[in-house]
Amino acid sequence: MTDVYVAPKPPQSHAPITPPRPLEAKKGPVGPWWKDVINKVLTDTGESPRKAMLGAYCVYPGGQFITQQEDEEIVLLLRSHPITNVGWLLVGLGMLILPSLLLSTGIFASVAGKFIFIGRLVWYVMTWAYAFEKFLYWYYSVFIVSNERLIDIDFTNVLWREVTYANLNHIEEPKMVSGGFIRSLLRYGDVNVTTASEDPTIEALGVPYPDRVVDIISRLSEELEKRRERGE
Repeated sequence: MTDVYVAPKPPQSHAPITPPRPLEAKKGPVGPWWKDVINKVLTDTGESPRKAMLGAYCVYPGGQFITQQEDEEIVLLLRSHPITNVGWLLVGLGMLILPSLLLSTGIFASVAGKFIFIGRLVWYVMTWAYAFEKFLYWYYSVFIVSNERLIDIDFTNVLWREVTYANLNHIEEPKMVSGGFIRSLLRYGDVNVTTASEDPTIEALGVPYPDRVVDIISRLSEELEKRRERGE
């Protein structure tokens, strides 16, 4: 006859019963759901957290930005390719050597030395201000792809900037524009995203790896749409 095991009854206790704790927010194996989405998209595109092109192409860099929402994280932080700075760098270099070239011609031979010194000093300050403003424009004009939105920040000067947003669920198919020998060789181009918001198009100009940027944006948008269809 088969033995039957019967669990013994626990002793009766008059201690108060502790109510069950409320369930915590659903989390995936590595964190909240938006982290799972980001990790899946980066894995599918063959990307991993990194910084490349002198900070012009940053994948999952962390940090925060203005108007960042709760549960929002930066997936891509993009700037124009460093090669786009060559123009103003050459202009700045020409401005630096211009005073020496003019003095070597002797056209200021009759001008007092103290006035030449003051003139050169003012010129070099203007050159530094020009170069510094161009650097700030490159560094602070960024295109951010988060797990919820696209954010285009255009830095005009120290007192003026323009910020454009578009939710990922309001975008249409993004596209890249890249042509010419230099762009193809250095792998940079423009990313154009058509939206259903007031601003019909958001652009990231001259960014590195535009094909990867478009792929990541498309996959993030698809993942969010799938979650919406499942009611999550």
